Amino acid sequence: MRVAAFTILLTFAAGTLLSAQTINTDKRLVFSTYHGGNRADDAAAVAVDPVNGFIYVTGESESNDLNATPVGGKPLTSAVFKGYLTKYAPDGKTILWRLMIGGSSNTVTKAIALDPNGNIFVAGTTGARDLPLKNPVQDKQPGLNIAFLMKFSPEGGLLFSTYFGGDRNEEGRCLAVDSQGNVYLAGRATSTNMPVKNALQPKFGGSEDGFIAKYSANLELAYATYFGGGASDQIHAIAVGPDDSLYVAGETMSPGLATPGNAYNRQMQSWSSFVARIAPEGDAVTYFNYVGWRGGYTVAKALAVDSAGRAWIGGHTTSKLLPTTENALQKAYAGGMRDGFLLRLGADGTSADYLSYLGGGASGPTDPDESVNALRVDARGHLHVAGQTNSADFPGNSRAFQSASGGAFDGFLLRMDPDAPSQVFYSTFWGGLKNDVVTAVALGPGETVTFVGNSTSPDLPVSATAVQSRAGSADDAFVTQVCDPWLTASQPSIEFVYTLGAGAERPGAVEIDVTAGCPLLKFEINGGSPEISGGDGWLAATGDGGTVPLKLRLEITADPESMEPGEYKAAIRITVPNAYYPTLSIPVTLKIVGGE
Repeated sequence: MRVAAFTILLTFAAGTLLSAQTINTDKRLVFSTYHGGNRADDAAAVAVDPVNGFIYVTGESESNDLNATPVGGKPLTSAVFKGYLTKYAPDGKTILWRLMIGGSSNTVTKAIALDPNGNIFVAGTTGARDLPLKNPVQDKQPGLNIAFLMKFSPEGGLLFSTYFGGDRNEEGRCLAVDSQGNVYLAGRATSTNMPVKNALQPKFGGSEDGFIAKYSANLELAYATYFGGGASDQIHAIAVGPDDSLYVAGETMSPGLATPGNAYNRQMQSWSSFVARIAPEGDAVTYFNYVGWRGGYTVAKALAVDSAGRAWIGGHTTSKLLPTTENALQKAYAGGMRDGFLLRLGADGTSADYLSYLGGGASGPTDPDESVNALRVDARGHLHVAGQTNSADFPGNSRAFQSASGGAFDGFLLRMDPDAPSQVFYSTFWGGLKNDVVTAVALGPGETVTFVGNSTSPDLPVSATAVQSRAGSADDAFVTQVCDPWLTASQPSIEFVYTLGAGAERPGAVEIDVTAGCPLLKFEINGGSPEISGGDGWLAATGDGGTVPLKLRLEITADPESMEPGEYKAAIRITVPNAYYPTLSIPVTLKIVGGE
């Protein structure tokens, strides 16, 4: 999104702070709902149509009471676990369709991505030898549990379905689609006979490897490769950069993989992670960096790439020795067994321009105290961070949708500008009395942010319009969308010009659209109408209501012939307390030119 340039008054106004265990009435909440049936369900991934706002959620389900259509038409009664794909209306009030994915053995879906035409790819792992296939690249399931890839139309029709894997285990964990419509599938492999093609690494390297498979826009296999060294390696996240390079991140125990002369960190710790950049054709590794620090282990779970080609990596670490950067949100380890971390590499991968801990002081005996599970970068370069925490002192708790921890583990969502002096736009807990985690986040039209996850809490914050207001079981999923208003005007400034004595008519009225980037929400304007600063009786501003979005009409009310030549200045101010920058100022100039 291109941001219009306009004058912003830096007056801070905090949004409503809400506790857990309530119907959430924050004006920035679009919707929040449980998402599951009578048995265990989870939400692993989410995607949002950037134009129309339709929401797609995928994960796994044990429930047998969901109103869902099995892909291929055959009832899925043999398997315990089934994958699913659910489409929500943009306002989250309606489930438009739900598909169950699987066969006679267990199937889980873990990843989702949209192509430029709005078609939906999902990927996961299946033991089924009767998975519904369509135009497959690989039509046999020769292993124990192997990866699969499916493509659906926006209406839910199956367009493509294929297996991918060898005679052991392949886990399909990650998906990404580039600007040309090519789709990348990645994950973990243990088969030595995986169907490689045009491979960077044609042979299996160790006890387990990562794998990457690229399918062209017409769904032919462009390349398939192992990715790892002589020990244990696996891929947890992938992303496509602005030049269609592929970025991959995950865990490694294999030494000697860093690219010589072109790496930020060439030294592997006892248990490290990594981030690598691969050329668009898959024929070269541009850089390979270890992600790990002395005195502990590090797991890279999340990855995003900004418009400058800089990779963001997130996860958790036990190391207390991170060389955090001067601009870090949190420079020191906060305590407990593990903290989250955020790392941004320069575009060439040779340096880190941001490194921060992210966590509080609590300690968890098994799961990470804090972990960054998902990252997204928006058009402004703001970073959206999601994950889990059990710390009441989790950092940056401001303008929260839920200001206090609800229970044992809570999910969290944080929006920040790492390059601004005051980095955090909001930081919020999300959860009830028990355990909750945010697993994935997606950016939609305008300022909308949709996040999904899993909950054992019976009192998760929901909206009054929730599709499902109560948990279907003791282990359920949830879907939530928020929108933090960002005021913009269709014209950042206005200039009226009048030439004296020329017989000209008074300058005509100008109409401006003022929006908040939240197409489904309305935000009340302070005082119910715009304010005029200056103007001295020559300017009038009227709106079509007392909320944003607002259609604003500006007109000259004075007779310009009665005014002296010169420039007359005014400003229209619109204040919405819910916004981080609550006041939008639109400069207005009336230029009176002397006649001849």
